Amino acid sequence: MTSTAAMAASDDARLEIVLMRHGVRSPTKPAATYADYATSAWPEWPVAPGQLTPHGREGMRAIGEQLHRRLAADGAMGKGCPTSSSLVVIGDSTPRNRDSSAALLAGLAPGCDIGYLATEGDTNNSLFHFRNDDNDDDGTAASAQPSVALADLQSALLDCAGSSCSDAATRSGKRLLPADTGKAMKLAGTLSENLMLAYAEGMPMDIVAFGRGDGALLGRLITLHNAQFEATKKSMPAAARAGSNLVAHIAATFDAELGKKPAIEPFMTSKPGVVLLVGHDTNLANVAGILGLDWHDPGRPDDYPPGGAIVLSLVTHGGHDVIRIRSLMPDMDQLRTNRFDDMRALPVRVAGCHVVGECTVEEFRAIVERGVDTTRVDTTLPPMIQTGRALPRRL
Repeated sequence: MTSTAAMAASDDARLEIVLMRHGVRSPTKPAATYADYATSAWPEWPVAPGQLTPHGREGMRAIGEQLHRRLAADGAMGKGCPTSSSLVVIGDSTPRNRDSSAALLAGLAPGCDIGYLATEGDTNNSLFHFRNDDNDDDGTAASAQPSVALADLQSALLDCAGSSCSDAATRSGKRLLPADTGKAMKLAGTLSENLMLAYAEGMPMDIVAFGRGDGALLGRLITLHNAQFEATKKSMPAAARAGSNLVAHIAATFDAELGKKPAIEPFMTSKPGVVLLVGHDTNLANVAGILGLDWHDPGRPDDYPPGGAIVLSLVTHGGHDVIRIRSLMPDMDQLRTNRFDDMRALPVRVAGCHVVGECTVEEFRAIVERGVDTTRVDTTLPPMIQTGRALPRRL
């Protein structure tokens, strides 16, 4: 595969679809859930479990500002207020996703009379959680192999090293990570993310990782979360079961822009246009598995950070239509400070495409046809109402 060049000024995007994770949130379960695994108290959070924090809300607003600059540079957005037909923002129905969508719009289109779409109340949104599937906890044990990072996590939890951790657990009355590798990796994925979130939230370093680590340690630990997702969310056929509906509607939106009449309902038909999908880390992993995407960067070890996104752009280049796929992932320090000026869009490696970060329309369609499970696709979009500055309306 060859490396793609930067987008030329003449390569204006006709359609951009951005799939991103919500902003920094508190852990989804109370601290007492994991108290038995650490000798020190887990940090207190300013919001209830699983909610967007004020810091996370400000971070999403700042990411919205940066995203507007990038979309405008690509030619997908103008300087003025977008219309509800040229910009479609869809958030999952969870409170953290609703709050993230509103904050994102405050940065992306400040002062504009436009809202985001979501299912009514807490109704399940089949784009992010197909039918009644719980995509955040599938109950599957990870099959990833143990690593040095797993030993690092055990040391941080019990303030121990190596073989002394067993004695430390006995003395403190705490529990070691499970001996079963699969169960250990599943729990480690959750605990490592909780430690990372405290850092991203901007908590004092004497609280982050119980005062026993720094950004470098957290970078190693978060690879445990990557590994858990690699085994349970990104791997096929699990990714296809959870993510086929979302991918099918993304592909249909590109097909509609290309003049086809897809059997699946597209998100929009405006030219040019932008679709923002505010989902979860699970959605990023599912789509990566179906489309064969790999954006791991050792310099930014968290593959699914809060506010992280993949950007799929339909571009006419050299007289040919191509789909460019880039990652837009903040690192932990950017999340901690809410400064995203240096956040870079990087080409994503795509299995089945000959150019890094770029697929021909034919290559992309072949990947979609190969990866999507058609039995897990709804041909229509779920009923959604518009929320925010604009008056509520049906899609």
